[in-house]
Amino acid sequence: MKSLSRVFLRLLSRTARPFLKSYGLLSVKKIFNRSALQWTPAAGRIAVLAPHMDDEVIGCGGTLALHVAAGADVTVVFLTDGSQGSTDATPGEAVRLTATRKQEAERALRELGVTKIVFLDGQDGGLGAGPNHAVVRGLRAALEAVRPDIVYLPFFLEEHPDHRAASALLGRAVSGTPLTFQCHAYEVWTPLFPNCLVRIDHSIDAKRRALEHYQSQLAEADYLHTAIGLNAYRSSAMLDGSCRFAEAFFAVSLPQYLQLLQAYGAAP
Repeated sequence: MKSLSRVFLRLLSRTARPFLKSYGLLSVKKIFNRSALQWTPAAGRIAVLAPHMDDEVIGCGGTLALHVAAGADVTVVFLTDGSQGSTDATPGEAVRLTATRKQEAERALRELGVTKIVFLDGQDGGLGAGPNHAVVRGLRAALEAVRPDIVYLPFFLEEHPDHRAASALLGRAVSGTPLTFQCHAYEVWTPLFPNCLVRIDHSIDAKRRALEHYQSQLAEADYLHTAIGLNAYRSSAMLDGSCRFAEAFFAVSLPQYLQLLQAYGAAP
């Protein structure tokens, strides 16, 4: 298993490196220089796929704030309704929780400067359990409307099944379309093997404020503590030691991402 893991990680690194070089990314510390490079978010059309309300802030909130500051047009697409995020809820409780989390999401994203939000209302906890035709159609429509240069989404090796399912849903949504973009896969529950790091020192306070709006989520676990802690750890890869917080991504083109997804055995 360790041998297979090493082979897979080498494949990830080799696949991403030509894309990273083509964008003029900067090198990081020597121990990382064969796998991860530093990148600065810029203007452009950005779409974010978030299985649940708060995934987008935990995984790439600081980066999104930097995109907005650079003049990017950012749209966040929530795949599920968030209705089962706490405990086994009654139908009435689930409806109230969905409304609460949508309100929290709107307030959180305003802290990052994001105002364009799409709610697809897929089954919370069930993204990988069925065909989810309505979610696929909604996602395709959202992507066709945005025509993104970059799509942020949870990496397909995330532990949470809804997070893993997001990649397959993306593959189905773009199938048969001319859409093409870069995929920047982010980490939420599961630290990934990054090839792209973003300094978020200038946006870490906005990320904190955004996460603090997710009170219904923070009541279950201290995601604020763990997310900021992971960002602090990721800063250790930066070259000059001045960075305090960073977000990590696996960044490749859409065809390369779907090819890796298929090779892993999770094809759409």
